[in-house]
Amino acid sequence: MKLNKIYPQYLTYIPLGVFLLFFIIPSLVGFYFAFTDWNPFVEGIHFVGLDNFKEIFQNKSLGVAAKNTISFTIITTIFKNGLGLAIAIVLNQQLKTENLLRTIYFMPIILSALVVGLLFNAIFDAHGGVIHRLFMDMGLGNWEPEWLGRRLPALFVINLAEIWRSTGYAVVILLAGLQVIPKDYYEAAMIDGSSVWQRFKHVTIPLLMPAIHINIMLSIIYGLRVFDIVYILTGGGPGHDTETFSTLILNEFAQDRYAQSTAINLIFCLLLVIIAFTYQKFSSKTEVEL
Repeated sequence: MKLNKIYPQYLTYIPLGVFLLFFIIPSLVGFYFAFTDWNPFVEGIHFVGLDNFKEIFQNKSLGVAAKNTISFTIITTIFKNGLGLAIAIVLNQQLKTENLLRTIYFMPIILSALVVGLLFNAIFDAHGGVIHRLFMDMGLGNWEPEWLGRRLPALFVINLAEIWRSTGYAVVILLAGLQVIPKDYYEAAMIDGSSVWQRFKHVTIPLLMPAIHINIMLSIIYGLRVFDIVYILTGGGPGHDTETFSTLILNEFAQDRYAQSTAINLIFCLLLVIIAFTYQKFSSKTEVEL
């Protein structure tokens, strides 16, 4: 059996056709509605140019959503990858319980966002949550913040829930990257008299960059399109204090502002593509080959 068999080029046309038919064309058609007056109260759809974009840029909720989405992306990306790297390094030390620890750290990612949201809601609920009862038992009830009723505490809980849920995924990818680094590099560095920090800085990090970049890219993409955790915990509230792009799109659509909702989605998609493409170009220059 020949493993290097070259298949006919026309076989690539089938998946490309499916991708074009079920993704590209519907997306372009959907984006067209961002330039119309599409809503359930108007008969027919009329082209209105950039009117929808002018309207949404005057909407204060868009600025709040952008700020929350970007801050969520930055914070969760830093902590998921920072904690993930620390845990991966520990698990790479050939511990007797490494398989058990891997399972424990990976388990949260298996849970659905609904379960995670309900779990953190039960912990931080202002009336009967675990944290509330702990504060009351310690006589600190007057000092307890309204976890899900104020902007900053609510954002803290949302970020914490995502970090807890997804750090295990980062651990798995980083651990796989650590295990393919040849031991010869470390042995050569030790012979040269390098310290633990020098080996980490000049051997581990450079050779682990592909795995790190994968994790960062996935974290950025999920962070920018976060919806489930926010919607379950706060629904974008109180008011619009924890609104993100995704919840704002839903809320606009729920208010029968279909065209404005589509316009926000178009802006969001362009932002996502620009950030992902820029990071990909940057990351490709910092990787080294084994």
